[in-house]
Amino acid sequence: MRKLCFSMLLGLILVCLSVPGIAASIMELRWYQPEPPDHPWTQVGQKICDEIFEESNGRIKLIQYPAGALGTQQEAVDMLRSGSLDFLTSGPSILASFYEPVQVFSLPYLFRDREHAYKVIDSEIGQEIFNDIILKKSGVRTIEFWYFGDRTLTTKDIPVTKPSDLKGVKIRCMDVPVAKNVIAALGASPTPINFSELYLALQTGVVQGQENPITTIYSQKFHEVQGYIIETYHSVHMGTVHVSEMTWKKLPKDDRELIMKVLKRNRRLIDEQIDAMTEIALEDMKAKGVKVITPDIEAFRSYAMDYTMRVYGKDWGDLIRKIQAVE
Repeated sequence: MRKLCFSMLLGLILVCLSVPGIAASIMELRWYQPEPPDHPWTQVGQKICDEIFEESNGRIKLIQYPAGALGTQQEAVDMLRSGSLDFLTSGPSILASFYEPVQVFSLPYLFRDREHAYKVIDSEIGQEIFNDIILKKSGVRTIEFWYFGDRTLTTKDIPVTKPSDLKGVKIRCMDVPVAKNVIAALGASPTPINFSELYLALQTGVVQGQENPITTIYSQKFHEVQGYIIETYHSVHMGTVHVSEMTWKKLPKDDRELIMKVLKRNRRLIDEQIDAMTEIALEDMKAKGVKVITPDIEAFRSYAMDYTMRVYGKDWGDLIRKIQAVE
């Protein structure tokens, strides 16, 4: 009797395994998200997770961990390399230790606009940087690029219209060479301050201004301690979606194509949500008394490019020119 029951059970298992979808194992993949749950990156990220789960018939379960819950972004890169993390949303410069010139994507006025940024990133130049040079050195593949916003300048009490207005003005930056040179390329005095300390530094006058996308300025309430928004829009801030090459190689070709397809078709939704948030934030800050200045963009662009080529022209000049030539 026991032998009969065992045979029947074994037969049932074999039948289930032979029917597509019945016994397919679920692959759980972990995705590090740096932004909080209400940010477009995370909200659209969840939509992507849901669509991948549905379109894979429940075989691929992509799980987000928002607000940097798994550690620092640099730690996340290390986890990608070891295969203990599958996906990471970050930015190009996180990979600078593998290929220093990737930092060109942070330079001011490198891109004409968001569309130009996408064209560059999707071009042979962009793909060679991320999925040839960096991939070979790091084991980290870059599979999508997300818009974060255009970075712009704020000051407490200085109505800036041209680079010379920023001479000697302390503007906050990260404590890394490229970030310092971005501020210097706008004509200001770069002053490193930890982001967590920036509000107080602006409030007390340790620094007189900062630069970030409008959505960040608003969410961090910097407008409470700044009087002017100067629409320099000097940098198209692009994020990057990375995958562990160890994970990627384990996935069947059809699954890789599915993930790429779902990511790509949601790119514009992130654009739309960031644009909507930017418009709402800007209007509310205006209503609260912040003055918005449209500066001499050509003066800023010319000053920034002259400075950039003096500092980086010898090493990165050819790459910068190739990027700017992409149509």
